[in-house]
Amino acid sequence: MKNLSLILVLASALISCQSTSIDKKEDEIKFKEVVVLNDVPRSTLTFFEITDSRCPQGVNCVWAGNATVDLALDGVGTEGKISKHVNLCLGDCRGGNSQSSFRVIDSLDQSFAGQQYRFILKSVSTFAKTDTTKKKQDYSISLQIKKIKQ
Repeated sequence: MKNLSLILVLASALISCQSTSIDKKEDEIKFKEVVVLNDVPRSTLTFFEITDSRCPQGVNCVWAGNATVDLALDGVGTEGKISKHVNLCLGDCRGGNSQSSFRVIDSLDQSFAGQQYRFILKSVSTFAKTDTTKKKQDYSISLQIKKIKQ
């Protein structure tokens, strides 16, 4: 009976160590900022790169452009340290193929480090204006991150 009680206590301690919280579910994430996705096993997300070709305010443009965000995922899996990059896009995300229909790639389900996540890019701030040149460090994104039950 004591052994069973000890096993139950250890199992519940192990389960309680697995955090399901994400420290920035809906906050703005600044360029190069690191967000913890999971504590055990540890995995993080970094706002790694931005490409912004959106039409500046007050200008008439031939196309709307887009803002593409590169997110770097780092973590530990059964095979050791793992890294992966995922891209999300707001605006006209057809790439170089202008013949295809307009599409937005603002959400993505991604399996990483034994966990399933849904990333939803809500906005990319620092919309370029005609009179200023924006630096990458001036950018932030609004990214919703959800853990998906497997």
